[in-house]
Amino acid sequence: MKTSNILLSVVAISALSLTGCGSSSSSSKSTTGGNTGSTACTTYTVPSSTTLSGDITECTKLTANKTWILDGLVAVKNNTTLKIEAGTTIAGKNGTGANTSYMVIDKGSKILAEGTAAKPIIFTSKIAHDGGAAAWGQWGGLTIIGKAGNAQVQPYEVNEAFTADSTNMADNSGVLKYVQILNSGITMEQDKEVNGLSLVGVGSGTTIDHLTVNKSDDDCVETWGGTVNFTNVTLSECSDDHFDIDDGYAGTVKNLVINQTTGNAGIEMSGTTAATFDGFTITQTKSNKEGGIYFKKDGIGGHFKNGKVIDNSSDGAGAINSKGTADVANISFENVKLEGTSSDARFTGDSADAIEAVYNKVVTSKEKTLAGDITSDMTLTADTVWILDGLVAVKNGATLTIEAGTTIAGKDGTAANTSYMVIDKGSKILAEGTAAKPIIFTSKIAHDGGAAAWGQWGGLTIIGKAGNAQVQPYEVNEAFTADSTNMADNSGVLKYVQILNSGITMEQDKEVNGLSLVGVGSGTTIDHLTVNKSDDDCVETWGGTVNFTNVTLSECSDDHFDIDDGYAGTVKNLVINQTTGNAGIEMSGTTAATFDGLKITQTKSNKEGGIYFKKAGIGGHFKNATIIDNSADGAGAINSKGTADVANISFENVKLEGTSADAKFTGDSADAIEAKFDAGSGNTK
Repeated sequence: MKTSNILLSVVAISALSLTGCGSSSSSSKSTTGGNTGSTACTTYTVPSSTTLSGDITECTKLTANKTWILDGLVAVKNNTTLKIEAGTTIAGKNGTGANTSYMVIDKGSKILAEGTAAKPIIFTSKIAHDGGAAAWGQWGGLTIIGKAGNAQVQPYEVNEAFTADSTNMADNSGVLKYVQILNSGITMEQDKEVNGLSLVGVGSGTTIDHLTVNKSDDDCVETWGGTVNFTNVTLSECSDDHFDIDDGYAGTVKNLVINQTTGNAGIEMSGTTAATFDGFTITQTKSNKEGGIYFKKDGIGGHFKNGKVIDNSSDGAGAINSKGTADVANISFENVKLEGTSSDARFTGDSADAIEAVYNKVVTSKEKTLAGDITSDMTLTADTVWILDGLVAVKNGATLTIEAGTTIAGKDGTAANTSYMVIDKGSKILAEGTAAKPIIFTSKIAHDGGAAAWGQWGGLTIIGKAGNAQVQPYEVNEAFTADSTNMADNSGVLKYVQILNSGITMEQDKEVNGLSLVGVGSGTTIDHLTVNKSDDDCVETWGGTVNFTNVTLSECSDDHFDIDDGYAGTVKNLVINQTTGNAGIEMSGTTAATFDGLKITQTKSNKEGGIYFKKAGIGGHFKNATIIDNSADGAGAINSKGTADVANISFENVKLEGTSADAKFTGDSADAIEAKFDAGSGNTK
């Protein structure tokens, strides 16, 4: 039986043939191996040894019951198929120059490496596999040569014996699915490096899905020409570029995640005007010199949509960098966000102004302004950023529907010029985001890439029909008044909604909060709400019976959750991270509210503590809660002013924890409230 030209060990070679890729056969010969290149080999030759070296020239299967050791160059040639079972490990020996261990799939041949999420196929170094420290450059990498080259594509730079054809743009070199390539990358000689994954003229018939490359001592992925598409790619800790495209590569890369803590560029564009990146996140904490996206030469373009570059570095390269005159006619940005803490310019290099102009033009074309009253049903779609300019009021029974994934950005302003939104009584807001596609209310400053901060726009206010005698006209704008006609009133839905960078003081004691609710009824749904950085309260509700579930509040300048005027609902699963402001929860006028499932972590409270009973006659009910007081403000975990309504205060399964030396209970009613706490069931302090 023929066993191909694989040198398997220094001892005698033996092999087993498997018919139909799975069942055993004692001696049958491959009928579709050889020169046909079919992926349906009737028989695979399975080497009995674990060492692979030299050429593979007939259909071969690497099984998951052993580790396969690459020794030098292993080349799959002559239209042969290499099948790798899910869960298989291939480990490359260490070496330099001509002794480097790496694998090449030559044009016309195929690799069928179909792992699963539970059983990925792993290419790694023998050093790491044997328990040594994982590091760059411990073996070479994987290279695929195809038939979808073009006039720009040269012979494979590392080994010019391998050349791409340009005969079939839909060429199929096989499958890489749930494949990890680790601890790779070798410099053969000056400007000739084996990358984690190298692709030369690989066609669109090839499947690359769920690919991970970590620690390559050059690029994680480099492709010269070709039309192959990628989906679900994660790249990190490579020493040069994380994704490098050259020589007219014309495919689409979808769902790309780059964690750039090392190396030069996130994406380096070296010779293409056609590549598209759709769905990407580049997070750079360090870039040696080239930034998040780098247009490397004159005449380079590329298309980017539904992505973000988060620049937390301080290397001067910025989020988008360029060398030479970029091909701005072939550059586009759609729904791309530039974020991060870096003080570097977002756009740098020779073509910075021209590329920024393209970016801003597209962003502007996708913006629409909302101003004044909305008096008939309207939908805000996710393909547009909606800019609030001044007060936008939904009135006259109109319903405002907001698609999942939509961004609403408020213009900056003060007092009468504040941008904020009011849903008037009888009208509705239907803002139903998802975990993957939340609806985001933010400031235009932050949306445009500026630093996020308190008070960059107003906030969202809802007026309902579940008020009571205590509830006054909306303090910020008395034209809006709640009714008290329907405790089960339905003002709509807020689900997976984020309200960010909000809060404006209109005048003394009249502030727009992140979310303000005036007499909102229990028919309204508020679920998975996040409020961060409001320059007053994160949430304030005057009266009403609306219930909340799954609420996360942080970094607000006054109170994180403020209830007034007889609010009588239940707040379930509330998380408050109190690093700023006065109180975690401020109780200003209710005896009926219930907090069930509560965690307050306070590292700083200016004066009011975790839970604050603000006036005489205030009560409230707390169960299944933890208050962690790590501050040193003297306000403690539970604070009070005046004589609390202890008959209407209860605690059940509440824990008071933290490192603070402050008293747990402080203020005028400290002793009475502590006695009620001690009398409750399951409480600890």
